[in-house]
Amino acid sequence: RQLAKFGPREFYEGDLARSLVADVRQAGGSISLEDLREYEAQLLEPLEVRYRGNRIQVIPELNAGPTLVEALTKLTERLTPEPSPSAHTFATLAEVLQEIYAVRLQRMGDVECGRGPSCTTHLCVIDKDGSMVSLTQTLLSIFGSKFVLPDSGILMNNGLMWFNPEPGHPNSMAPGKRALANTCPVIGLNERGGFAVGASGGRKIMPAVLQLISFMLDSGMTLDEAIHHPRIDVSGGDGVIADRKLPEVVQQTLSEK
Repeated sequence: RQLAKFGPREFYEGDLARSLVADVRQAGGSISLEDLREYEAQLLEPLEVRYRGNRIQVIPELNAGPTLVEALTKLTERLTPEPSPSAHTFATLAEVLQEIYAVRLQRMGDVECGRGPSCTTHLCVIDKDGSMVSLTQTLLSIFGSKFVLPDSGILMNNGLMWFNPEPGHPNSMAPGKRALANTCPVIGLNERGGFAVGASGGRKIMPAVLQLISFMLDSGMTLDEAIHHPRIDVSGGDGVIADRKLPEVVQQTLSEK
C-alpha cells in the first residue's frame, strides 16, 4: 500500500531511494544516492526482422533480441515451411542455435557458470483494441540476492553476476556499464494483427522463443499448440537437450547429427 504511492523517480531520488541506500550500506554494500540518481531508463526503437511475412520486433542491444534476429535470418535461408515440425526442422534449429550461441558467447561475453535456477517472470497482455505488451521481469537467480531490505521490504536482485568478472571481455565489469541479459520479449505484427511471446529460464529463453515463432509461422500452429509442442534446448556448448515426447525419428536424427 505504501509503495503504490511512489512515482518512478522516488526509487532513484526520493525517500525510498534514501531508505534503500541506508539499508544496503548498513548491510555492508557500497551503493550510493549518486548511483541511483544517475540511473536513467532508455526508450528505444525496436529492432525488426521480416520472417514469413511477419514483422518480428525485439529489444535491441544487450539482451537476447539481436541473437533471435540472427537466428531467424538463418532459418529463412535454411528452413522450408511444412505442416508440422519434422526431424529436419529440429536438426536445422539445433544447428542454427549452436552457431549463434558460439558467436553470442564469444562476442557478447555472457557468462553463466554456476548460475542457479532463474527467478524470472514473463507476461504478455493484449487489450480490446489490439495493443500488445510483452514484459520480462527478473531477479536473476532464485530470490535474487536473497536480501530483503528491512525498511521497505524490497527483495534485491543479484544483477552483478551477469557480468564477466575477468577484464578484457565484451561483458567485463566496469563503472557505468550495462550487463548482457538473456531476456527476449517479442512482438510479431502481420496483416491479421499479431502476437506477443516471451519466456523465463536464463539461456533457455531465446531457444524457446525461437521455436514458438517457428512453430507458428513455419508450421501454422496456434499459439496454444506451439506452447504445448515438445521442444529442444540448445543454449551453448555441444549438447542438445530433447523433450522425450518428441518422435523417435526426431531424437535419432538429432543424435546422429
